[in-house]
Amino acid sequence: MFELKWPNVEMTTALSAVAVGVAALIVAVDQSSIAREQAELMERTVQASVWPMVQFDFDSDQDIRNARATLSLRNSGVGPAIIRGIELRKDGVPVDNVDAYLQRNLEVTQGMRFDLDVTPGTGRVISSGEVVAIGDANWELAVGQIPSGMRNAIDAYFDELGAIDGAICFCSVLDQCWVNRSTDYANPEPVEACTDMNFGEF
Repeated sequence: MFELKWPNVEMTTALSAVAVGVAALIVAVDQSSIAREQAELMERTVQASVWPMVQFDFDSDQDIRNARATLSLRNSGVGPAIIRGIELRKDGVPVDNVDAYLQRNLEVTQGMRFDLDVTPGTGRVISSGEVVAIGDANWELAVGQIPSGMRNAIDAYFDELGAIDGAICFCSVLDQCWVNRSTDYANPEPVEACTDMNFGEF
């Protein structure tokens, strides 16, 4: 007759050791997974805490004798932005000479004092909430009121700058980069590097 016997002490000890080892391995794997998830969460948190968002900003003002138009870069993100490239377009064609582009209406406002200050934006670091002017146009009439013909020309200039067509390539301090286009400010496009983009020196 067959008699069922319990394993001896040595076998019981060995099986217990195997069970403890398997349990320890499961715990180690689980802890490693949790650590990776925490590291990924921490990385995303850090990235979000320094995420910039740069777009073109236009402001204009005028009174009887003066008019002013300013084209700027605004960082509405939560972290500083490093501007790596700016592209302006006129009728879908990249503007090679930004100064000439901003001065194109001077001939229709002759007789007024006109000052234009153009400051390249590429290479600038813009902090969160900061607005940096890259083009500032000022008209001033020494005596009398601005004639209606000149005011119409200035208003047309304002309208065109206000509807600027262009793109900005910028990076965070973590060297994550995006291209933001005036046609779709809500969806900046992540890019590997701004050096891969075809931007001018402005």
